[in-house]
Amino acid sequence: MSEKEEVKRIVEKYNNSISDLSENATAKEFKTFMKYIADQANERQRKLVGLDK
Repeated sequence: MSEKEEVKRIVEKYNNSISDLSENATAKEFKTFMKYIADQANERQRKLVGLDK
């Protein structure tokens, strides 16, 4: 399962609620979610300043 699919499964498990996710998710689920969000933000920032991979 790809990272994107894993994050989508986690988000759906907690009814698309960040509040439910942060309060009820396991440490591993929360870490996976936050890492994915950070990676996406970093990728978009790199594109904005012209540092595409």
